[in-house]
Amino acid sequence: MARYARGHKDASRDKIVSHASARLRKEGIAAVGVRTLMAEAGLTHGAFYTHFPARSDLVVAAIDHALDSAAAHLRHIVEQAPAGRGLEALVRSYLSIGHRDRAELGCAASALAPEIARESLPARESFMRRTREMTELIASTLPADWAADIRTERGYAIFASMMGSLQLMRTASDPAEIEAIMMGGRKAALLLAEAQ
Repeated sequence: MARYARGHKDASRDKIVSHASARLRKEGIAAVGVRTLMAEAGLTHGAFYTHFPARSDLVVAAIDHALDSAAAHLRHIVEQAPAGRGLEALVRSYLSIGHRDRAELGCAASALAPEIARESLPARESFMRRTREMTELIASTLPADWAADIRTERGYAIFASMMGSLQLMRTASDPAEIEAIMMGGRKAALLLAEAQ
C-alpha cells in the first residue's frame, strides 16, 4: 500500500476548500455538486468523505475561506491607505468593476447572502461570525471618538450598503448603469460614515 507524504491530507483538503470557495461565489451554493467539484479538483468522489462528513461541512469551510480571503484583502487595503483614508480606500476597492466582474475571487457575503439565509444553522452562524469581523474592520476606520455601539451599528450599515450596491452592479448589464450604481454606492457608504 502506497503511503502519502506528511501533509498530503491537509493539502488535499485545502485544495477542495479553495476550489469550492471560488465555485460557490461564482455559481451559488445550490449549483455546486460534490461529484463535479471533486473531479475538477482532481480527486475522487469517495475522497470527499475523508475530509468532510457531509456537503454542509464543506459549505461552511468554503464560506470561511472566502470571507477570510476577502477580510485579509480589505484589511491590507485599509492598512496601506493614507492616514484617515482607510474607509474610502476600502469602499473604492469593494465597489469596483474588478470586484463586480470577479465574483469567484470576491466577497462571499455579497455573492451568497440570499442563499446562506436558507442554509443550516452552522453555515449561517459561520457566515455571521465572519460578517461581524468585516463590520469590525469597517468600524475601526470610523472616528475614534464615536461610542463603540455607534461605530458597530454604522459598520453594519456601511457593509450592508456596499453589499447591496455590489449585488445591483452584478445584476445590471449596461455599463453606464453599472457605473451609476457603483458611484452612488460609494457615496452612500461614505455618507454613512460622516455624521454620528
